[in-house]
Amino acid sequence: MEAVGETLKDRLIDRIRREGPLTFAAFMEAALYDSTEGFYARTDDREPVGEGGHFVTSPHVSPAFGDLLARQLAEAWDLLGKPDRYSVVELGAGDGTLASQVLKAFRYVAVERTPGAIDRLRAGGVDVVSSLSEEGRFIGCLVANELLDNLPFHRLRQREGRMVEVFVGARNGRLVEVEMAPTGEALEGLRETLRPGEERPVSPGALQLVREIAATLDRGYAFLFDYGFGAGEAPGPVHAYRNHEVLPEVLEEPGSRDVTAAVDLAAIAEEAERSGLQVWGPVTQRQALLGLGFRMWMQGVRRGQQEAEAAGDWRTANRLFAERSKASILLDEAKLGGLRLLVLGTKGLPAPAAALGDRDAGC
Repeated sequence: MEAVGETLKDRLIDRIRREGPLTFAAFMEAALYDSTEGFYARTDDREPVGEGGHFVTSPHVSPAFGDLLARQLAEAWDLLGKPDRYSVVELGAGDGTLASQVLKAFRYVAVERTPGAIDRLRAGGVDVVSSLSEEGRFIGCLVANELLDNLPFHRLRQREGRMVEVFVGARNGRLVEVEMAPTGEALEGLRETLRPGEERPVSPGALQLVREIAATLDRGYAFLFDYGFGAGEAPGPVHAYRNHEVLPEVLEEPGSRDVTAAVDLAAIAEEAERSGLQVWGPVTQRQALLGLGFRMWMQGVRRGQQEAEAAGDWRTANRLFAERSKASILLDEAKLGGLRLLVLGTKGLPAPAAALGDRDAGC
């Protein structure tokens, strides 16, 4: 056996030499979640997500997201009959920004797998479990914000009339794409015929997660925010993020960049219905937040700004003006407003406010 290299790239090349080309899902699992050099596990670099990280999510941009989500969670509690034990479970809680915005109102449990994130969450007073099965069946709501696109996926292509799968091989010390016959796992996750020349991400892990949600959600809703595509829509390319920039090259320097692709929301919805859940949406994040009362939230901030201006408190007035500007990014469909929300629910529940889209008044 050859000696294991010192870097993640060296170790992957060594593994390919021993075992043959890796599925893209196996490469992605290592690139993102390797225990020492994975993008979400590294300790020798800045945090992957957040103001000082490689990219930001909606809760980092504006507290409006957490405030409006808390409003939705409160409405869900009411729709569930105001149960005495009501839990909010967040999948992939990361640095705990969203948890800190919602924690005060509910029993909040984070499902997280990376040691650094677990330590940060517990330091912030958040209960943490490593899996949904560890939490067990519960009544309440599950939240996943930009999680599904980070679950390892396979890549299928329609190439000159035949289906191929993109594997990761090694050549001259570099990681390269290799097209091979599709694995059974990838084909089982495919829910729509590929068009000529099309590539589609297929995530058995995302479908398994839906089944786990159905198995653990005794009564309640799951709110899944992510970049995604629906039936008949183009999937878009696989890409990477680093330093707030989109990188087309996903195989270089594994562990140094986030690897992602839009989520097949039609496949998620189909699996949810097959697992006995109701499905609403997808709707854009813009529509969801407007339905939750974004206009009222902005009016409250505007009133605070006007009061500060009248009192001559220009520091507060400027801060609130900046807050309004940042919050508008959540609705811009060219930015975060283009995220999709897919809502799952147990049988017999009505549609929650976020799934109803734009209204003049929130819930």
